Amino acid sequence: MTLNQLNWLSVGVALTLFIVL
Repeated sequence: MTLNQLNWLSVGVALTLFIVL
């Protein structure tokens, strides 16, 4: 897993939490 993939994963999680909350 590259750093870029990890960065996008973090963005996805943050965006999901933002939508849910």
